[in-house]
Amino acid sequence: MSGYFVTEGSKFKGLPLTTLPVVLNRDLSRIINSNLQLKSSYDLEHLRSIAQQRDEWTKLTARIRVAAEASQSEHRDAKGPKSIKSLS
Repeated sequence: MSGYFVTEGSKFKGLPLTTLPVVLNRDLSRIINSNLQLKSSYDLEHLRSIAQQRDEWTKLTARIRVAAEASQSEHRDAKGPKSIKSLS
C-alpha cells in the first residue's frame, strides 16, 4: 500500500477514485474532532502505529463506525420518507 502514495506523472482526470486508501481517508475525515487522514506515506505509517496498539485501534474503528452510521442516517433522512406502493 505504500506504493500508492508515490507520485509519478500527472494526476488522473476523470471520475473520483474508489480505491481503498481513498475510502479509508473519507472514513477518517468523518470522525469529529480528529485530524487523522490517509493522504501520504507518513499518514499510513501513523495509522499502522495506531493499529499496533490494540486498545487505540479498537477505539478508532468504533469512532469510524459511529461516524459512518450517522452519515448513512443523514443520507436516508435527506432522501425523505419512502412511499409504499399498494398493489392493485
